[in-house]
Amino acid sequence: MSTSLWINGEQQTVDVDPSKPLLWVLREQLALTGTKFGCGIAQCGACTVHIDGQAMRSCVTPISRVEGRQVTTIEGLRSDDGELHPLQQAWIEHQVPQCGY
Repeated sequence: MSTSLWINGEQQTVDVDPSKPLLWVLREQLALTGTKFGCGIAQCGACTVHIDGQAMRSCVTPISRVEGRQVTTIEGLRSDDGELHPLQQAWIEHQVPQCGY
């Protein structure tokens, strides 16, 4: 099934099972690997994205729930001039990806 949504300000259309978690669509279909898999039960926060400005756990959010909505991932925080967002800079400084988050 085809699903259209906005990822980091760009319209995307993916052809996947509507029950597939947004996390795996981001990572496998769209090659946005900044959003991480942690627990798979929405407890750890590693998979957090913003959907229409609200923090949501992408590991338990089926792609069908984000049809036509705005999704912002960690990659989407970078400014147009390439400057890192303070959150991205903190991740680098504290080596957060090393612990899976």
